[in-house]
Parts: sequence; structure tokens; C-alpha cells
Amino acid sequence: MKKWLIATTVIATLLVAGACGNTNNKTTETKQPATNHITKTVNNIDMKIGTIKTTESTKKDINMVSIDISLLNNDNASVGVGAIDFKIKAGGKTYTVYPQGNNFGDEFKPNETLRGKAYYELPNTIKEGTLVYQPETKEEASWQIQIPAAK
Repeated sequence: MKKWLIATTVIATLLVAGACGNTNNKTTETKQPATNHITKTVNNIDMKIGTIKTTESTKKDINMVSIDISLLNNDNASVGVGAIDFKIKAGGKTYTVYPQGNNFGDEFKPNETLRGKAYYELPNTIKEGTLVYQPETKEEASWQIQIPAAK
């Protein structure tokens, strides 16, 4: 049942994640400090966040934030993971992935790595937060992150 739920979530993410062109022109990116590159293992999947990039949105006071995520399947069966499983908590609110973003999501085999980006629309006042892996109702891993300003 859990694998069916994950597969359905991944398929829904892929269907919703259209290839939307980003016409924004102001961008910054930051490499997270080494402490934020800590690999966390959940259900035999090694999870690591990488570069965080901020692009100024065409919407007033909103930024588009992308986060590189790398996953290694150490399980003995294929697993499905998508950007929809990751949320950002900041400023007393929870932000889910931007559905029109080119978010990652797929099923991948044992010993394979899945890499991709998760996209979020965030108020431009948010400078830090917590990236949370929450595929269902329970938080399973979290990372403190710094959100760079768009320049």
C-alpha cells in the first residue's frame, strides 16, 4: 500500500510539473555550509541537499527558490520519491513545492541515484528555514537552510 501511495504521488507530481519557462532574470545561488550537506538516511535512502538558488519572480515580493536534492537508494527494491515529499518551514508557515516548476520525481532502482530540483515560491523576506522530508504525515528528516537573496 505504501509503495502504491508513493508511486501515485510521483506520477501526480510528474503530471503537475509542467515545463514552465522561467522568464526571471535576477538570480543568485549559494552553496550551503558543510553542516547543511549532511546526508540523512530515511528508509534506506541517503538524502543530501545541495545548491540553493533564488530567482526574483514576476510576482511582487515573491522569489522562486530551487534546491538541488540527491538521493541514493540503498534498499533492495525500487522506491519512488518526488519533490512533493519535501516542504519548507519558515516564518511560522509551511510551503509546498511550486506545482508549475520542473520538480523532480521518479521511481529508482537499488544502488541508483536520483538527482533533481525542488521549486518553491517564497516571500522575499524569508532568509532561512527548514527543509523537511515528509512523504506522508510524519516528518522523517530535516535540514536547516539559508535562502540567498535574489540580486
